[in-house]
Amino acid sequence: MPVILPTSEILRAAARKLPRLPALPADTLGPVAVAVSGGADSIYLLCSLWADESLRSRLVVLHFDHRVRGEASAEDARFVQDICGLLGVPCKIAQRESLGPASELTLREARNAFFTTQRKLLGFDLLCTAHHLDDVVETLLLRLARGAGLSGLSAPRVWQSFKDGHQRWRPLIAAGVTKEKLLCSLMDAGLPWREDATNVLPIAARNRVRIWLTAGGGAALGRDYQQGFARSARILGESQAALATWAEELGCVVGAEGAMPVAGLKGRPEALIREVLTQFLYYHGITEPSLASLAPLVSAIHSDVAVQSAVRGIVVRVQAQQLMMMPLSAQALDALERPLMEGVTADECGLLAERVNVDEELWAKLSRGDISPDRVAYLNVPLENLFWRGKSDGDRYHPLGAPGSAKVSDLLINRKIPVELRAALPVVLAQGAIVWVPGLPPAESARLSGPVKGALRLTWLSP
Repeated sequence: MPVILPTSEILRAAARKLPRLPALPADTLGPVAVAVSGGADSIYLLCSLWADESLRSRLVVLHFDHRVRGEASAEDARFVQDICGLLGVPCKIAQRESLGPASELTLREARNAFFTTQRKLLGFDLLCTAHHLDDVVETLLLRLARGAGLSGLSAPRVWQSFKDGHQRWRPLIAAGVTKEKLLCSLMDAGLPWREDATNVLPIAARNRVRIWLTAGGGAALGRDYQQGFARSARILGESQAALATWAEELGCVVGAEGAMPVAGLKGRPEALIREVLTQFLYYHGITEPSLASLAPLVSAIHSDVAVQSAVRGIVVRVQAQQLMMMPLSAQALDALERPLMEGVTADECGLLAERVNVDEELWAKLSRGDISPDRVAYLNVPLENLFWRGKSDGDRYHPLGAPGSAKVSDLLINRKIPVELRAALPVVLAQGAIVWVPGLPPAESARLSGPVKGALRLTWLSP
């Protein structure tokens, strides 16, 4: 339902009641973009920044409608536009082309593409986001469980620089703002916001962690546990920055052709080598690699030997004291079965398994065949006992809508899948039976029969 808005005068008076945020450095010039979803976090951020008279005239709001929640998403966009109108802040709104649920990666990429477009149009180099201390806690816990390195464990940071030259500022983290404090301040000031009902559904891993912490985080860890997590994340970030500086002094810088010299790392601590690898992969658009995929590369650099390893489905090679990326066709997957874990990308093949809700709108698109099976499949199978492996000569299964089973190799030929790509396609199995191969329809046995909560979505993230 639409939120009833106060008058401009009342809204502005309420915004001035919020606690002040840390000031921007004096040398930070130009427009200040603010990502605003309409939720409590971003409304708090926007109003707190607006209350700073030195920033007010520089603000511009960016709202991206992900079109995940139907009319509720459209209401969010209208609410943000109305709030900006009452505050007198310019507002730029765009929406995702596709409708319905999508992976976090897909949504993030679409949102970032919008930010990039607006940056070019508006000329800003600073984007503010509404991350707070509870976001730090959730991120740290999730990434600890996935075995992340220093870069992953120190996110989200107060300041973050990107390759294209822009920076992101998260002043709520710098101010030590928690979700509880944020909500209390909004209610005390009488400021409105929109609620996203999906945030309380235990579908996404982050939501489950949030629910778990809300139910007993303070009792188990102490009332101000968020401050301790934030302090640890900051220390980890400082350690990562120190290693990055050391690596640069040793000449480990990506060159014009995308390769990086690593001769200076021979015999150096493995922590330093992992940091170099992480930065190299980030340069090439690969984030949060698993430690298992980095291990052979770390060992090779340390000992100055040649080796290659698949990271998120991309082959990385160490050769002649250089780190370099290899084309996908260079990597053929073996027949060893490996488990698929929810929310964790399988580095060797680039597969991501997630639980999602299939609503009426998404079901209609699936029924019409609007969603290609090249990279995404929605299945009615349990996540337990889900494995993947490389293609074998005798593989066969019954594709959705086909009269019977067929050889996977024949299906790939009929679909005109390039021969150089076929060996790199993962085969997904549930309880020993093939349920999907990227580029082919899912198995008849795994078909959805209609809208459902908690369906399995498989996404193949490799290029």
